[in-house]
Amino acid sequence: MTWINDTQKALHYIENNLLAELKPDEIAAHICASASNFQRVFGIVTGFSVAEYIRLRRLSLAGQELRGGQCKVLDTALKYGYDSPESFAKAFARFHGITPSAAKSNPEALKTFAPITIEMNIKGGHVMTRRLIPNVEKLYENPSENYMFPSCMRSAMGALGEDAALDFLFFAGVTGDLFTQLWLHPKWQYNDTFSACHHLRLPIDYAFQACGYDYEYVPKNEIEADKHKQLQKIKESIDLGVPVLTFGIVGPPTCSIIFGYDENGDVLIGWSQFTDEPHPNTDEPHEECVSENYFQKRNGLDASDALIFIGQKRAAPCIADGIRQSLHRIPSCANRSEQTDLGARQIVFGRQAFEAWADSLLDDSCFQHKGMLAAPLDTYGSCIVQIATNMHYMEQYLTRAAALCPDMLPLIADLQNAYCPVRDALQKVVDFQGGHFFNADRNALLHRRFRVKLSALVRKLGESYMAAAAVIPPPQAP
Repeated sequence: MTWINDTQKALHYIENNLLAELKPDEIAAHICASASNFQRVFGIVTGFSVAEYIRLRRLSLAGQELRGGQCKVLDTALKYGYDSPESFAKAFARFHGITPSAAKSNPEALKTFAPITIEMNIKGGHVMTRRLIPNVEKLYENPSENYMFPSCMRSAMGALGEDAALDFLFFAGVTGDLFTQLWLHPKWQYNDTFSACHHLRLPIDYAFQACGYDYEYVPKNEIEADKHKQLQKIKESIDLGVPVLTFGIVGPPTCSIIFGYDENGDVLIGWSQFTDEPHPNTDEPHEECVSENYFQKRNGLDASDALIFIGQKRAAPCIADGIRQSLHRIPSCANRSEQTDLGARQIVFGRQAFEAWADSLLDDSCFQHKGMLAAPLDTYGSCIVQIATNMHYMEQYLTRAAALCPDMLPLIADLQNAYCPVRDALQKVVDFQGGHFFNADRNALLHRRFRVKLSALVRKLGESYMAAAAVIPPPQAP
């Protein structure tokens, strides 16, 4: 049992040195083990890589410090090893779901990651099983694939041997992600989900209708009501070679894909946008996988907001029909009036999102000093990423539509022309702010005159976006 004792000794060492620059080889030396062997054993025993465990402990402690509102965000960021408030704010938001600046006003939202202690309690024996679906493509290989549900659907369809045309571009279009914008209330709440698919069921319906599959959606309350049942269903799906989608499990509640399990399902394996930690059990990739850094999550359903089980295939997909229908839905995507309630937060879409974005820039109370900029900069960046992603893919999508839907060529040409002013309006915003992420001056938002002009440009961007959507005529009454 020396490996158990050594791991516990390493955990104590980590806990006592969390504010130091902890490196796996130094921790290994402390317990007189090789670095590679230590990291393998640590992952097997704890279910986390060394780096992930340290990161989660530090972010948990940082949240407790900011809870009281006595500590400055910058001081806390530096204390826990982050080079800038922005990098700390992004990591903090991924873990806690709120920005550091919101920790004081919303302390109940903060998450806790307690130190791991190890106890041996052996009651019986069973055979440990590990199952992986081979050749499930990694998410976020292309950094422009910012909508994770379409990316997961692309990966799942590839694993099921479907038409290569069922790719990210196809699903970003048929779900409507390419044609909408999101904003979270209260203002300057960082949005790392982007996709409307996490907040609305209808886009998910569109995706599965377009690819010809049935599906089952299991919301969080049903997961919590019977986790064992859902875990068994995940195992059965993996055993059949069918991946399972989930919102959450690693990082913020973006869509991830589960393609394997270990320890009879106690550990779930998959890809996530935030799968950036090394594989905890081995220095080498498994032969079934294209890379080594997939997540292995113990108690993964605790962090899942929803599950999506892919069902039976009903019919071969007609790519052209899926695209044709998506174009007719552009006005409804751009003018969504739904407001999704997330407890203390609320999400608005389309026109309301652009207006809320522009209005929030005029709230002087949010821009009193540099220490208040982390949340607005992150939130503003998420808005820019979303509209820039849409414009990045729009021409490709309309070009594909023109090739597959010749009956719609005049309308597609009108759309291509209508989105040109949107690109121009976006470029004016980017040029005025000095780069996509305020590259020229990170403190520019402190100046009201600058924000007034920027707000007007954002409003113009929204107007051009809505004008493009208006090219599609309303459906005719039967």
